[in-house]
Amino acid sequence: MFRSLCECFLTVWAAFLLATVPATLTESAEPQDVVFVSKLDGTEQRYVVVLPDGFHSESPVSVMIALHGHGSDRWQFVKDGRDECRAARDAATKQRMIYVSPDYRAKTSWMGPAAEADLLQILEDLRSKYRLHKIVISGGSMGGTAALTFAALHPDQVDGVVSMNGTANLVEYAQFQDAIAASFGGSKQDKPDEYRKRSSELNADKLTMPIAMTTGGQDKLVPPDSVLRLAEALKKQKRPVKSIHKSDGGHDTKYAEATEAFEFVFAQVLVAGTASAAKPLLDFGAKPVTIVCLGDSVTGVYYHTGGRRAYPEMLEVAIKQAVPNANVKVINAGISGHSTDHGLKRLDSDVLMHKPDLVTISFGLNDMARMSEEQYGKNLESLVARCREAKAQVVLCTPNSVITTGGRPIEKLKRFCDVIHSTAQSLKVPVCDQFAAGEAFRVKDAWAFRCILSDEIHPNMDGHKRMAQELCRTITGKETSLANVGPLQPALVKSKALIDSGKPVKVLAMSPFDAWIGPALKQLSPQATAEVTVWPTAGKSLADIERFAKDSVRAMKPDLVIIAVPAGLTVATEEEFFRSYSWIMNWSLSFGHQEWDCLVVHPSVVTPDSTDPRQELIRRLVKAQELTLIDRPTGDATSAEAIFAKALKQAW
Repeated sequence: MFRSLCECFLTVWAAFLLATVPATLTESAEPQDVVFVSKLDGTEQRYVVVLPDGFHSESPVSVMIALHGHGSDRWQFVKDGRDECRAARDAATKQRMIYVSPDYRAKTSWMGPAAEADLLQILEDLRSKYRLHKIVISGGSMGGTAALTFAALHPDQVDGVVSMNGTANLVEYAQFQDAIAASFGGSKQDKPDEYRKRSSELNADKLTMPIAMTTGGQDKLVPPDSVLRLAEALKKQKRPVKSIHKSDGGHDTKYAEATEAFEFVFAQVLVAGTASAAKPLLDFGAKPVTIVCLGDSVTGVYYHTGGRRAYPEMLEVAIKQAVPNANVKVINAGISGHSTDHGLKRLDSDVLMHKPDLVTISFGLNDMARMSEEQYGKNLESLVARCREAKAQVVLCTPNSVITTGGRPIEKLKRFCDVIHSTAQSLKVPVCDQFAAGEAFRVKDAWAFRCILSDEIHPNMDGHKRMAQELCRTITGKETSLANVGPLQPALVKSKALIDSGKPVKVLAMSPFDAWIGPALKQLSPQATAEVTVWPTAGKSLADIERFAKDSVRAMKPDLVIIAVPAGLTVATEEEFFRSYSWIMNWSLSFGHQEWDCLVVHPSVVTPDSTDPRQELIRRLVKAQELTLIDRPTGDATSAEAIFAKALKQAW
């Protein structure tokens, strides 16, 4: 970088070297100088990589690429003490990103063809070593220019851009012409197409990812005009862009502005999800749009989400939240036990007959137990080809992350996810990386991750909401949250229909609600008749209650189940309680679409003074299963029977 136009190159470079202040990225992470042989021309090239503190190679991780300025090399953004370099290092450290600073043909490259090839090779190398999540490319001066250039050349490789004091138009830029000509293979007159190709302003339609750009009004070395024009053009296209312009600023970016730029991009890119806020895959508006979600039991509607909806149904809710004017219909084509083999067989009847605008494909948890990775990849290719023949766009989804079991070890699941990524890359299909999102969540909070699973492999409704949010982001390019979306109402659909038709309701209930349900239903409808079977809990352990649920509920096929596990049942660990309580609810539901009603009564209703430490966990589990919870409001001294009757009326 240079501070004044009147300073010659060598003088400024010497000043830069003298002013350099060594600084490590983190106390525990040491920079590694990596040597590689260029595939382009066989030359030896280098980049510096700094791994985040406590990094584990099997965990999904995001990467920041930091590109140095003119006259410098790979060490500038690793050791230089100037503001923009420190801000980049600190931003990467805060987000626990891998920090990479390449030479990209070193001092005067300006992201010419050789530098471009090197950076692509570096990304390929990083992907072979680590499970990459998001890639943010940044840089200052020549590096800021190069970051924009590379993003416009390879938008599929970049999730976010931070460009500081760069130019967006190399056709009009007048400085360092000899260096740029050497990098580009000729002058503007010799290679006009090369200069246009590498000018981000002239390729603004490719810049769909979040971008932050800093400029100075008094910058004579790299004038801000082209970057300011680019920012305006992106804003008109409603792209996620932030322009930080200081009218009195020069050819540098202060720490506060650089940090603001990184935070803007990170806020949209480094979320739990896997797709950056980009151009929507579909044109949402007045025209009807149909999306079909093809998959296995995680896609279909089964007990693990409460039996009424799953992530495809929640995807429709999410899209309508993210794009209020969207006229969208999402069709669920998930069937338990199915693999890509089944998907191919029923593609016409279950998917293409709906004439979808977009098809999401999510298989793998069954495939990994039945077929080779090679066959899995071939099946994915066939599914994509047939959808495209039907003029439908495709999104490939990695399976959700799981708890390792004998039949589905997570290491093998990772390999099948790699097949999805390689297939998507070769076919140029977008990926919604549910696995990476789940793994990132697990790394952040292992217990919270456990709480979004109904069993070892199936997410509960909280997990499905997160999956729907990820898929919504991939499809619409917009963030939304389903955290406050409650269960479907009314809750007592089956019971009310029976009573309204004059038929008795078969009830399976734990005490004391076995005695109260008949009178409570009579209050709702004088003609109500309840045939009650007692679910015994007195003297039973949590495991006993779970066994009864497994052996009896689905065999009985009741019309209404009332779960009221007594307070104070002790188990050895939190995990043991979690698993047993989840399976009491799981076995209390029909396997597929809900065939009977199910209510859960919190222990505080019967035992208001209980000090059971797991009372909040019960609330969390019931909500996550999207079942209706009857609870005692804080400080409410109403009798248990009255609370039950009132809640029943609300569920009616």
